[in-house]
This record gives sequence, structure tokens and C-alpha cells, in this order.
Amino acid sequence: MTAVWLIATETGPEQAWALAELLDPDERARAARTADGPYRRRWIAAHAAARRLTAAAAGVPPEHVRWQRGPYGRPEPVGAAEELSVNLSTSGPWALFAVQPRACGEIGADLEPVPPEPAAARLARRYYPTDELDGEAAEFTRRWTRKEAYTKAYGGRLADGLRTQVGPVDGPGPHRIDGPLGPCVVHDLPAPPGYRAAVARTGTRPLLPRLLTYPADLAGEFGLHLSPVASRPEPEG
Repeated sequence: MTAVWLIATETGPEQAWALAELLDPDERARAARTADGPYRRRWIAAHAAARRLTAAAAGVPPEHVRWQRGPYGRPEPVGAAEELSVNLSTSGPWALFAVQPRACGEIGADLEPVPPEPAAARLARRYYPTDELDGEAAEFTRRWTRKEAYTKAYGGRLADGLRTQVGPVDGPGPHRIDGPLGPCVVHDLPAPPGYRAAVARTGTRPLLPRLLTYPADLAGEFGLHLSPVASRPEPEG
């Protein structure tokens, strides 16, 4: 019921230009404010994929998907896709997109690179509770992804989430979080080498996410295929 898509966002200029046609005016304006280069192209690819996946899950054309932002900037679908809870995380050449029915709770996802040990230790001392200061950079990052996924699920401030205890790091979960924003269940996810990832859902219902790959798994999940620069999904066959 909770699907999490791993998206490779590296793309060339021509493909990024074609994908940008899928975005709404606000998204295109934001992309245009970013210096041309790999970051802009990755941003476009990630947000085009998020729109396609939201549309496919809602059973509507991508151009029917509209967004509104919460108090702290969390994008939420409205209108034709308002019954879905979705969340996007981008990091380098990768993105992570989570989607589920809103009736099951709100969803949050996070994908982060593992930082050098000194940076991890410094950030942990600044933000984490004292009993979470041990461990190497990989453990620090696993905790960070849980904290940020938890915060994003509630649409809260990251500073509140970073100070929340998020359970042991010796297993993927699901783990229960009882933090200042409310109860949540978080689950670690497989991630590309050098990264850590997690998904969280508000409430206390069990969370067993399915990890899918975009666009390779579109046909099996929705009966759709995408050409490399297509502006919308097309029925397979």
C-alpha cells in the first residue's frame, strides 16, 4: 500500500528540456531560477517523475496534478490527486518518492549521502539527543533519514525532528517514534552505495513499504511505459 520509488535523475540537456514541459508553471519558474547545469537537470527529472507517479497512482493525466504547500513548505497534491499522500527527497543523482492513500496517514521519505566522520560527529553533537551521539557516520545518517522522514510526514520543522529519538540502528524496522509532532512509524530502506534512506508514516499502523525502481517498474505497477523524453505515460501494448 506504501510504494517508494528510487529514481535515477542524471539526464542530459535535451532530455531535461523535454521533461520540463511536463512541469507546471511554478515548477518551471523555480527550475529557471537555478543555474543551468547538472543540479537543474536532476531537479527537473525528479519533479517530472514525481508528477508522473502521482498521476499514475491517482489514475489521472500528469497535467491534472496540482500542488499546494504546507506551513513549512511540504508539497501536497490537491484536486484530482488529493486522496494521495506523497513525498519527494532528492540527493545528488538520486531521488526517492513515496506515495500511499491519504486515508492510511501522511507519508515522508528521505535519502541522504553518508558524510565524512568529522562532519557526522559535529552534526550529531549539535542536533541529536545525548544517547544518540555514538556510532559511525553510517549510523548517524540512518538516524538522520529517519528523523527527516518523520518530520516530512508531519510537515513540521526539521529542527524539531532532529532532536527526536528514532530507535535502534541494528535493524530496518518498522520502528515506532513518539516525538513532539505526534506518533509515527519509520522503516529503513535499501539505498544506493554511500547513501541511507528511510520512509515514515504518521500514526501507529504497521509500515511495510515496497521499494520500486523508476521507470523500470512502471509497467508492472501501472501497466505503463515511458519513452525517454515522453511528456506523459502511455498504455503498454
